[in-house]
Amino acid sequence: MSWWRGVLRSVWSALSKEVREHVGTDHLGNKYYYVAEYKNWRGQTIREKRIVEAANRKEVDYEAGDIPTEWEAWIRRTRKTPPTME
Repeated sequence: MSWWRGVLRSVWSALSKEVREHVGTDHLGNKYYYVAEYKNWRGQTIREKRIVEAANRKEVDYEAGDIPTEWEAWIRRTRKTPPTME
């Protein structure tokens, strides 16, 4: 069943106009992406997205505080620009 999910995900990403831009990685290894506003195949405008790809992908192992505060502020749109190492 998991191979089927992989096939569907590949097809969906090929049809989608969503383009992820890697904006940074924190000290825990989490990766952060920005997807600009775009129109889908039906002409609907999809608003911008801010996505985190956790270093530890298992939900069971996730705990509060695994995302640093400055990155969480960016994900929740209380901070306009992604944090830098400085």
